[in-house]
Parts: sequence; structure tokens; C-alpha cells
Amino acid sequence: MGTALLVVAGLFAVVAGANDGSSLLSPGLRVPGIRPVVSFAVLLLALAVGPLLIFSTKVATTLAHGLVPFSGLEAQRVVLAATLSAMVVVFALVRAGLPTSLTLALVGAITGAGLGAGLPVKAGELATILLLGLAAPVVSALLALLVAPLVLRLAGGAQTSRRLRRWHGAAFGLQCLAYSANGGQKMLAVFAIAAGAASGGLVHDSWWLAIVISALFGLGVLVGLRNVSGRLGKGILAVHLRHAVVAEACSFAVVTAAGLAGVPLTMSQSVAGALIGAGMSESRIRVRWPAALRMAGAWAVTLPASVAVAALAGALTKGV
Repeated sequence: MGTALLVVAGLFAVVAGANDGSSLLSPGLRVPGIRPVVSFAVLLLALAVGPLLIFSTKVATTLAHGLVPFSGLEAQRVVLAATLSAMVVVFALVRAGLPTSLTLALVGAITGAGLGAGLPVKAGELATILLLGLAAPVVSALLALLVAPLVLRLAGGAQTSRRLRRWHGAAFGLQCLAYSANGGQKMLAVFAIAAGAASGGLVHDSWWLAIVISALFGLGVLVGLRNVSGRLGKGILAVHLRHAVVAEACSFAVVTAAGLAGVPLTMSQSVAGALIGAGMSESRIRVRWPAALRMAGAWAVTLPASVAVAALAGALTKGV
């Protein structure tokens, strides 16, 4: 069982790279500033050192133990069912043209697998995650509405483009760190249970876990690179450098705050909300509302679909 979960954990990290990497890289890929290879390297470095040296592993602990109190072999069986279910749901939605959140899918799948296996689910913890998940894109949009005019005002003058490029580099680095403090830890949670690095209700990070996860995530980014430019940066808004700076800075603030509190959030939701806010600060017609509504619809379907699929998978584990 442990070997199977390790294999699935590795596949999950690759899928996370292909799915999450697009939402992190797409706003910046279509604007001048950081070279794609540098963006790629910064993202992998942040993913490795963030939980290990800068942040705690609170989000990984929440996913591994906070929603459902797993233990022993039972944890491996149920988490295996949850991880596979989350990937199935995400793949199905992507195939249907509805790219969605892998973090949201895993939260729903852990809940469903726990219910299917007859384990207690902490309703208060789940409610907190869902409420903050609903609030995150709204807060990011409102924050971007306030920040976008300020960014333009401060960047104005003869050196506008140069200033924005420097700010883009800094904001992108912070955004990558935010991902390592939050959504990136879902891979750590799955690997920790598979490898026995979760004990006493806590997930412990280590160098080998950080390196393995970063390498597999990077492989996923490379595999999904052809689809990157067709996601957030092209769908919701015609992204310019000023929009990328605002989206990166605002999503950093929202996602990092949740990560420090141990609440899993979806980076793509915060980035999308910030891009919408940045576009609306100039004109409502800049936002491609059909694309935004399609993305919101995918998020709305993800949670119940993940719960249902994982509940069935979790029920099957009881006989194993």
C-alpha cells in the first residue's frame, strides 16, 4: 500500500505542476519582464525552500490530519483513494474544457473519502476552508481594485516600463513563495503520509521531500507548458505588465495570509480574482466575463464531484 501511495503521490506532484503551474506562470508569460526559464527556476526554488526555511507546514498538516483524523495504514488507504479521486475529477473537467483547482479537488476528495470510509470529518474545519475559499477571489478582486490605480500612479513617468518590470520580478517571486506556503503543500501532505513523514498530527518537511516534490512539479510544468499561455493570462483578461504586477502582489497577500493560518486556498482563484479587479479598475469591458463565469462554474462543480467520487472510493477501501 505504501509503495502504491508513493507512486500516486509522485503522479499527483506531476499533475499539480501541469495544473497549478499554468495559473502561476500564465499572467507573466504574455508580458515582457522575466524570462520563462527564470520564472520556472524561481517557482521551483520557492516550492523547495518555502515550507522548509520560511513558512511552517500548517496547510500540509490541515490536509493530512485537520479535515479527517487519519492514522496508520488506514491513512494510506483513504489518502490513496482521495488522491486518485481528485486527479480523476480534475482530468475530467479539463477534458471538458473547464480547467479547475487541484487544491479544491483534494479538499473535496479527502472529505468524501473520509465519509465513505466511515471516518469522522471535522465540519468546522471544512466550513472554514469553504468560506475562505469563496471569499478569496472576491477579496483579491477588491484588493486589486484599490492597488491597480496606485501601481500606475507610482510607476508613472519616463521609467514606467522599467519600474514595472522590476516590480513584476519581485511580485512574481512573492507569489511563488505564497504558493509554497499554501497550495504547494498539498503535495507535501500526500508524500508525508505515503513516506511516514507525518506523525503526532504534524507534517514534517525535509530536504529530500522538498527536492523530490520540486523536481516532479517541474516535470509537470514542462509537460503542461503548451497549455500555459491559454489559461488565465489569455482567458479572463488581455494581460499587460501592470495587470500581472497587481495580480501577483494581491494573490501573494491573500494566499500567504491563509497559509500562515493553515487554511488551504487555491492560487488560481486568487489570481483570477485579482486579474478581474485589475481589469475592472480600468473598465468593466476589459474583463472577459464569459471566461470568468466558465471558470467559476468549474470551481463550483469541482467540490461536489470530488466528494462524490471519493466517497465511493473511500467506501471501497473498507473492504481492503
